[in-house]
Amino acid sequence: MVRELPPLKIVYATNWFGAPKFSQDEEIGRNCPIPEGYYFNLTEHKSWCTLTSDAKERSEAAGLILHAPDTVLNDLPPHVKNQPWILESMEAPFSSPFRADEPLMKDFDYLASYNFKSSFLFSYFSPSVMDVVNRPLPKDFISTKKKGAPILWIARNCRAVNGREAYIAKLREYVNIDSYGGCLNNKDFPLDKSRMELLAEYKFYLAAENSNCDNYVTEKLSDTISMSAVPIVDGPPSYEGYVPSDRSIIHMDAYPDPRDLADYINYLDRNDTAYLEYLSFRRDAINIPAKERLDPAFINNWSDTIEYTKTSSYCSICRGMIPWWKAKQDGESYHEPNKDVFRVDDSCTDAGKWNYITQGPPYIPNWIPRAPDEFTRPDFYALINNNGSALANTTTIEEVVNDKGDAVMIANGSFILLYIVFILVLLRISKKSQTKNNNVVDPLL
Repeated sequence: MVRELPPLKIVYATNWFGAPKFSQDEEIGRNCPIPEGYYFNLTEHKSWCTLTSDAKERSEAAGLILHAPDTVLNDLPPHVKNQPWILESMEAPFSSPFRADEPLMKDFDYLASYNFKSSFLFSYFSPSVMDVVNRPLPKDFISTKKKGAPILWIARNCRAVNGREAYIAKLREYVNIDSYGGCLNNKDFPLDKSRMELLAEYKFYLAAENSNCDNYVTEKLSDTISMSAVPIVDGPPSYEGYVPSDRSIIHMDAYPDPRDLADYINYLDRNDTAYLEYLSFRRDAINIPAKERLDPAFINNWSDTIEYTKTSSYCSICRGMIPWWKAKQDGESYHEPNKDVFRVDDSCTDAGKWNYITQGPPYIPNWIPRAPDEFTRPDFYALINNNGSALANTTTIEEVVNDKGDAVMIANGSFILLYIVFILVLLRISKKSQTKNNNVVDPLL
């Protein structure tokens, strides 16, 4: 006879940013697949897994979830046999420093976070992003972008751990940036528009995270992709799995001198052909299959809706609690078989990444910049000065070279011009030679 388990409850044992997480019970099990080999008695219930903030349920709960920013280490509840603790956070570890400390993390059995190494993935991305990247750009796409400032920035945290505001403040001295948030504000937020609607109107968005940690990629990037702006990013060392392709984003830290980034953005702003190269994954959606347009890791992460549901958010926690719950019902002890469970996240780089900007030029960081990938500029456009930084004054070339097709035309024209000069030189030499021969006196006369 098949053993049926009673429905389980998971208690959210801390507040969530100062308030209870759930005002009423959440029946997660209604839309969460039960793993194979397990069965639940749902005669009197419609959900096999429920989440609650009711502290009265704590002692009999299948597991406890604790929100890292609201967790006080010297005020933790007592441990109960077969009741694992899950530490949840979608914030960078700097907001809860104990997350990077192995001895302080020993009380927690699992981590639920944005990090792909977490037992339970809580990501700012979802499979809905695939609908966007596979949707062709409208023919009038460029006309939907407003004139004026090419860059949008909206931020509330004006004291970012990495000091991003120092870089952005200097950047906007050389390229127009509209800031609607509390940081470096220069625009009033319109009453008739949402943040997402504003995003759709700009060519670029500053998707700069407040910290630089592995996999710490927030809605700043996912929303920018969804609203078809080009992200200017700063965050984890690698964006693999988060971007449609390597050439769909621009890295801030490829430009330690903000004047160089401003120069490139101004070039793209003036050159629609070059700008649209960053959105080629949508521009070519009709003619090129997804496997040829999109990064394999991006497809793997976000294309399978069912798999995402199983391994992400609260459904994944419900599924992960079942072996513990079964052991509790059987009066046995359960121990996580995986000895390498990821709990401690010490992947963040040191604070103050962008603080060197405040020292003024020359802008020399204490980290190694990425190599800039200005693939949209013609090859001869990469003029480098003696300091290794891109020349700031490139207006003349930009006005002449509007795209790669124009570059070819200029090259052909230059070849023809050189050919004509060569012929003229030959004719002149020939004429001089003939004149010299006519003036020579025969020594025999």
